[in-house]
Amino acid sequence: MRELTPDLVVIGAGSGGLSAAAGAAMLGLDVVLYEKHRMGGDCLNYGCIPSKALLSAARTAAGIRQAGKYGISSSPPRTDWNKVKAHISGTIETIAPVDSQERFEGLGVTVIRETAKFSDRDTIISETTRTCARRIIVATGSTAFIPPIEGLDRTPYLTNETIFSIPDFPEHLVILGGGPIGMEMAQAFTRLGAKATVIEMDRVLVRSDPAHAGITIKALQDEGVAILEGHKAVRISGE
Repeated sequence: MRELTPDLVVIGAGSGGLSAAAGAAMLGLDVVLYEKHRMGGDCLNYGCIPSKALLSAARTAAGIRQAGKYGISSSPPRTDWNKVKAHISGTIETIAPVDSQERFEGLGVTVIRETAKFSDRDTIISETTRTCARRIIVATGSTAFIPPIEGLDRTPYLTNETIFSIPDFPEHLVILGGGPIGMEMAQAFTRLGAKATVIEMDRVLVRSDPAHAGITIKALQDEGVAILEGHKAVRISGE
């Protein structure tokens, strides 16, 4: 195995890990970065970038619908889902070079595209390397929580990793969870022509100021989003 002794090891090439690796490298430290999947992590591939690209398309559709109040006549917008997905993919491709392996290697970072694990408190091993570092940053991010709801394991469902690449545009989305991500997906797909129902066991946008959340909820309801607060999904069926 290749033996490495850098100043810093970063595990995870998402937004947090990349920021740490780039900053350390620019300060002159010897950095090793491990990533087992895609450079850019959740933000670039499944989160911030694709969701904001989707919201941009949805905002355009909403603008067309509202043109009449400015005295501009237009036909109701029709969504070409394949072209929307191409827009999302194009946005990711535009930003990807900033998070790429090539860029970070250009900064002097040693990038290892393998699964990393601790062998002791100071040592990281992968398939081909053993790395002993002065400091180690774990920036492995998170994955979508799949709730233990009866029938969900037998019913096809979507997460943030699959919603942006589904083959066909949905007629109706049922969204479990009324946090910021659930609400923005509900608004985006409603503006693009789908129906959306948000099911939240507590209060929608519960971490937000109640007055601010109330404004958001009313705006989405006015656009056609169905919001069920204080409702808990207990069983799911594809029938």
